[in-house]
Amino acid sequence: MRVLKYFSKPKLNYKLAICAIIRDENAYLEEWIKYHLLIGVEHFFMYDNESKVPVKTTLKALGLAQYATVRKIKGEAQQMNAYNDCVKRFGEHAQWIAFIDIDEYIVPKIYPYHLPDFLEDYKDYGGININWAVFGSSGHKKRTNKPQLESFILRSETNFYKNRHTKCIIQPKFADSCHNPHYFDYKDKKFAVNEKFKPVVDAFSDVSVDKILINHYYCRSEEEYLEKITRGAGDSVRVRKMDDFHEHNDETNIVEDTLILEIIKTKTQDQLKMEPVV
Repeated sequence: MRVLKYFSKPKLNYKLAICAIIRDENAYLEEWIKYHLLIGVEHFFMYDNESKVPVKTTLKALGLAQYATVRKIKGEAQQMNAYNDCVKRFGEHAQWIAFIDIDEYIVPKIYPYHLPDFLEDYKDYGGININWAVFGSSGHKKRTNKPQLESFILRSETNFYKNRHTKCIIQPKFADSCHNPHYFDYKDKKFAVNEKFKPVVDAFSDVSVDKILINHYYCRSEEEYLEKITRGAGDSVRVRKMDDFHEHNDETNIVEDTLILEIIKTKTQDQLKMEPVV
């Protein structure tokens, strides 16, 4: 693994950060970062896996560079290497780090939708593993050129088998290593739990999404999925196919779910109320 220099050195003591590896998904960054800032994420540790347009360049153009520490990482199947490097290099800088992809959005379902406060109930554990809600294409064949959260509002039923996948928000001081993008091993007899405090021992967990979930925009439009195929997978050298699209999409355009849009509206209104009158 070759990891090159990073930019925007992090300060100490973030309550909550996100780590993500990215390759040529720059078009989705603004919406993804701004949403997670809205629910209380303070910083992003981003591993640029040979994007054609450097992630650093895009963040500067968007005026978001101050929220991110960017490292360049070369080669195929570098997701676990990136995650382990993040814990080793930046673990002391944050109490919690979420490990998600650019097509995944963490959705706390309890008002005021502030993720750091939500995590306080789980501080005695190594981490919390959160189930997916896989969203489909909403019937879009082509890129909509609209925000993806507005474009893709149809998801699977809660019991869709793919939703047993989880993603982690960990306390890095308790983390040992990551051998799977969905799960960490822990030290000091710590372990991960789901939202109901039930232990999670691998990448999967019985679906429980009463309090929190991860909206996974796996499919997007067919056009965008074809682009996803060309990018390759971050966790292996396997080649994606359109069969993978249909495996996810055929059962995921069933339930209309606009909760994330309602959260954005509510949080934005709350911020406006808090702004001082000039």
